[in-house]
Parts: sequence; structure tokens; C-alpha cells
Amino acid sequence: MPNVLHKIKLLLRKPFLPLLRLLAGNRKAQMVFLFFLLPLPLALFVLAVALPVRHLAFEAAPAKPAAVDSSNHQHLKEPEDEAEKQVLAEKRLALAIEEAFWQVRHQMSKSDSIGLVVNLSDSLIILEVKGVPMRQSRIVRYDRSDALDHLAAKGRLRQWLASPFILQRELATLPKAPIRIIEAPKDTIEAEQRKTEIPIEDRDVHFTWEFDRNLTIVVEQEQTPSWEGRLQKLWYETQRTWNTAAATVDSLAQRRLPEHRFWIALELNRDDAKAIYRALPQNANLALHL
Repeated sequence: MPNVLHKIKLLLRKPFLPLLRLLAGNRKAQMVFLFFLLPLPLALFVLAVALPVRHLAFEAAPAKPAAVDSSNHQHLKEPEDEAEKQVLAEKRLALAIEEAFWQVRHQMSKSDSIGLVVNLSDSLIILEVKGVPMRQSRIVRYDRSDALDHLAAKGRLRQWLASPFILQRELATLPKAPIRIIEAPKDTIEAEQRKTEIPIEDRDVHFTWEFDRNLTIVVEQEQTPSWEGRLQKLWYETQRTWNTAAATVDSLAQRRLPEHRFWIALELNRDDAKAIYRALPQNANLALHL
């Protein structure tokens, strides 16, 4: 194994050897190299992150005007204390998110297709059909984009969550529908002789879902990956980076600011992650509770 790692390191270093020899021991050349290198990541950060976060363009869910019966409605006096106002605003936001979540699940229950429910407040991820949970798994850990707080501060989070998210693209380290080729026995005698249990697939799981309205969900397995799994994840991460860079370049080529994606990272048990990834169909709906 150390020999393999050493060969990989040498292979990765080979294209950069002339540059390393030029910079070795030459402080002036090093300073010039850094001077010309630093503006590139800074420019990419500004174009791909800072400016999109400032504008936060996303596809808004269609707003439906709600009929309000004001005959018995009593206007409550707003608190004057700033701390009380903040607490009241947080409670209102929590109720609005809860309302949107259940409205979306009700809407999804009218479909015959498998849907996905991600409930961060209860640390649950659920596969359901017509409102009936088919598989419920615990979210071990999760993280989410700070831009979601920015969206809430602008008062647009409720609208963003008001309709089901639709799955558009996915990328994974494992096949969606694995195929196992087995030679059929010639007769029952040979079938009895070859009767063995089919081994369970032991493969690491990492995948990314991209939904509409600029939502990305990244799922990682709880277990430590194997050596082969680390190589697969390296290739998977390379593809993710390439796709992001290609989308950014395409936006800039069309004279548009790159869209900033709101991301949620989930850590699940490997078997749960594998089952959920393979069960979720194309264009699946998602109900999200933050």
C-alpha cells in the first residue's frame, strides 16, 4: 500500500517538476509566482460566491393569496422591547416554516410517486408514498449553508419552502441500479449444487442531489470509507468541482452572475444512504423542514 501511495504522489507531481525546480531556493521567483497566482482564486471567489450571495437569485415558488376572515380578528399589540420583538419574529418564522412543510407534504401525498422528506429539526430523512412513510432513517449529523439565514432575514424563506423541490440532477459514487450477471444453471441438480447466498454489496456511498430553486443536498456515509472508496470519492469530488466550475464559466460567458446554491450536508448510515439513493426516482419531490 505505501508503494502505491508513493507512485500516485510521483504521478501527480510529475507535471509540476519543472516549476518546482525553478522555484526551489529562488525567493524572488517564489514572490513573483505568488503575486500572479493569488488574484486568480480571489477573482473566482468574488465571481462565484460573494456576488451571487449578495444578490441571491432563486426561482420563487408561486405565491397563493390566502383568504383571511377578519370578522373576528383581533389585532394584538406589538411588543415595544427589541428583545421581545426578536423572539416574536423567530416564533412567527418557525410557525411559517412548519406550515409550509405540512402544506408541501399534503401536496406530495396526492402523487403516486416516491417522495423525499428531509426534516432537519427532528434529524429525520423519510421516503414516503402518498403520505405513508416507507423508510425512515436518522440523520447522524448535518450542516447547512449560512445563506439560508440570509434568505430568512430577507423574509423570503417561507416562500422558498412553499412548494415541493424537484430533483433535477444527481451524482454518486455508486450505480443507481446495479446489475449482477449470473450464469443460469443447466438443470435443477446443478442449481442445487450452486445454491449460495448472493453477497451483500459492500460499497461506500457518497452522492449529491441538485434540486430546483438552487438547492443542493450532499449525502455522506457515517462509516469511514475504505481505500477503494477513498479513490472513488476523490473522483466524485473532482466531478463535483468540475461541474461547479463549468456552470460558473457558462454563466459568465452569458454575462450572468453565477447562481449561488443553498447547500445542506447530511451524514447517514451507509445502508440507509444506499437504499434512499436507489429508491428515489428521477424528478422526485422533496419536502424540506429547516
